[in-house]
Amino acid sequence: MKRTLIILTIILFSIANSSAQKKIDKELWFGAKGGVTFSQLSISPSIKQSMEMGALGGISMRYIEERFFGIILELNYAEKGWKEKFKDSDTQYKYSRTLNYIELPFLAHIYFGKKSFRFFVNIGPQIGVCIGEKTKSNFDINSIPKFATNRETTHYNMGGDKPFDYGLTGGLGCEVRIKNNHAIMLEGRYYFGLADIFNNKSADYFSVSSNQSILVSLSYIYNIKGRKK
Repeated sequence: MKRTLIILTIILFSIANSSAQKKIDKELWFGAKGGVTFSQLSISPSIKQSMEMGALGGISMRYIEERFFGIILELNYAEKGWKEKFKDSDTQYKYSRTLNYIELPFLAHIYFGKKSFRFFVNIGPQIGVCIGEKTKSNFDINSIPKFATNRETTHYNMGGDKPFDYGLTGGLGCEVRIKNNHAIMLEGRYYFGLADIFNNKSADYFSVSSNQSILVSLSYIYNIKGRKK
């Protein structure tokens, strides 16, 4: 699946670049965004989990020089992690872990529609670094209870071994121009992590432990160059 996503990203970059042939007035946009994340881990051996909700915020730069195509660079703060599911007679227990990331996505911006209202696709690579983590539980992780159901507990006493993260991200959205040089964007995005948060050598317990996230954001952007008439 990782190989498929990488190939798809390369194809979309190529299509966008080849279709962007008509020159237009250059646009340079700066803005800020806020939103929420819904995250969990792709992990093996598996953990019974559900999406953990977190905060999202950041700043962005968008440059457009070709019709239908531009590039976006963002600097974001994002809360990721996971929340565990407890079933049957273990439902009184709660456990979640939040991982705080500084992230840098570099995206191809493909847009369609009129000047006043557009749909767009953003897709590209992303890197990030974990700057902290926090665990919440209503039991002592140093003295793990005897759960009624069989469950994975090895990670309770493990911190994140690998702070550096990288992967592919992409999403869909719409843009409304308030005035010629002001716009609001609503976007839904998915992040597919290619790095693991725990060590994954043959002697380590987890073979896979990568971030998977859905992000929903609202952005305000301001055009400082071009199309101000």
